[in-house]
Amino acid sequence: MKRTRFFERCSHSYQYLSDMCKSVTEEYTDIKFSVVQCDPNFREPIKIINLVKDISDFYNENWLGNADYIHIPDARKVLDNYLKYPIIMAYQQYPDGSIDILGIATLKYYQNTDDFVNPYYPIPNKRFFEVTGILTKQNSLVKNIGKRIYEILIEALEKYQEVLPDFDVIFVADCRNYMSINGARGGAKYLREERGKNAYGKIVGFYTVRENGVLTEAPTFVAKFDFNSSPLTNTIEFSYQEDADLFESMLQIITSKLASYDIAPEAINMDECGEVAFYKLGDDRINLDDITILPNGTEKGNDRIPWPITRKRVRGGIK
Repeated sequence: MKRTRFFERCSHSYQYLSDMCKSVTEEYTDIKFSVVQCDPNFREPIKIINLVKDISDFYNENWLGNADYIHIPDARKVLDNYLKYPIIMAYQQYPDGSIDILGIATLKYYQNTDDFVNPYYPIPNKRFFEVTGILTKQNSLVKNIGKRIYEILIEALEKYQEVLPDFDVIFVADCRNYMSINGARGGAKYLREERGKNAYGKIVGFYTVRENGVLTEAPTFVAKFDFNSSPLTNTIEFSYQEDADLFESMLQIITSKLASYDIAPEAINMDECGEVAFYKLGDDRINLDDITILPNGTEKGNDRIPWPITRKRVRGGIK
């Protein structure tokens, strides 16, 4: 099965997401949440072209933090995502037709088979959705957009289980990126408290990427949204410090903190970035609500310079 075929064959694949976007939009007066492929404001070819450029520019302009945090998609990657996966966007539209993007995310579907294995979540024969590219506008006056996007995705995916009952819902976050962790647990918490859903975000493993034996980015947490079980209640603090070999130091801290949660031997696969090692936790009930990340400045100092000043091609786009 190709990794995109679920969205091609499922008649409800975009409908659940569209229904949730409509529900959240009704709580605002001048902000719209939508699946962009279903949005009547972006039906004409020229409007789709402009939208792809706007989304690419949004990532470029608003991701100004540590360059290791996110793989910035260029226009070609945004178009590829548009053709394959639902893109959720929050925006304001002005009388002249221009838009101001407030937040965005892409929902991808994969199925690991003998012919295709996602190296970042290589669970054998596993079907899963991956929430990727979540980003909100810097210094926006409108708050909690990221949490509302997570809410839309999580609740819609719970409905998807009626169509495809055995799948995981995951997202990944750089081990220093407390903002992404906060957004994910905030979305799950909102569903528990406001909608009575049994939704939790839990760390289920982590991965590393090496090239010629050297870590090329910080270790990355792999978290899963769970709808049916209770989490552990055991506070874990990840505190990092500047180090001559920062990524290796972070890996040692993570391995030490998670040692009692039954870290499985690494599953190693290759992709265009190098050697990817995934470490699955035997006890995967670690609630994101109980995770504390203290980056202590390690999230700074490697600031990304927006295009076109510098371009560096990486997995999924350009840094």
